[in-house]
Amino acid sequence: MSSVRPTKRCLDDLGLRFPPLELPLHETEHDLIAKAQRLPDETASGGAERVVAIEDRVWFKVKVGEYRGAGGRVTDVPEDIPPYWWLVASGFRRADSKDQDFYSALEAECRRAAKGTAAVVNSDHLVPQDIDFRRWRTEQATLGVITLQRVVRELICRSAHSSGPVEATAQGQGLIAWVKSQDGETYLAIATEGFLDPREVAVVLSAVPGMTADDWQIEPGEVLGIEPGVGQLVYSAMLPPETLAAMLDDSSGGYL
Repeated sequence: MSSVRPTKRCLDDLGLRFPPLELPLHETEHDLIAKAQRLPDETASGGAERVVAIEDRVWFKVKVGEYRGAGGRVTDVPEDIPPYWWLVASGFRRADSKDQDFYSALEAECRRAAKGTAAVVNSDHLVPQDIDFRRWRTEQATLGVITLQRVVRELICRSAHSSGPVEATAQGQGLIAWVKSQDGETYLAIATEGFLDPREVAVVLSAVPGMTADDWQIEPGEVLGIEPGVGQLVYSAMLPPETLAAMLDDSSGGYL
């Protein structure tokens, strides 16, 4: 199912702020935003109700309780932004005042926006703005970091459980984690391949909680049985038992 993202304008209408970056915008906790997630399927099945008074673009009504909204699929976006469904404006149902009712007020707003032109209404100002696209880019980068670090921790947990190296590859990049106990100490080696940006390597190493860059050293040769291959970099560190225990406890793999 396609997600429906609220614009900054819509959040402002609802008196909401942008949620933390690790929360996808369409998961913002509000009844109207939750109801809007049904809009793509309702539209596909012919069950969505169009805002007919604003005819320059295709907007659909979203209703729940006293809340009202307008949303639709927006395709005229920057090249790096996929065409999304957006909830672009919101307000309240005012049964006792037609002028203040959300859809009447939105129509009047779009009529004012069209003044001085040949158009009757103009809803161009409702489409996502630069701040909405910047939020999407930053959100994607944040979620990418969270996902990568989750993978790193999972590899470490699997290695600790199996007492051997565990590998993961995706899109030309590879990771190997090996947790090994020796002489009463626990060592961790992480091999990276295809991570050309040093900031990506920093993300990988910072996935281990409670450890800083000073705790790691780069290995020029074989360590813990990992021999650096072409294009690989191997990093090693002493792994505090409480750090390993915290990762195992937090993992969904049931290693404890």
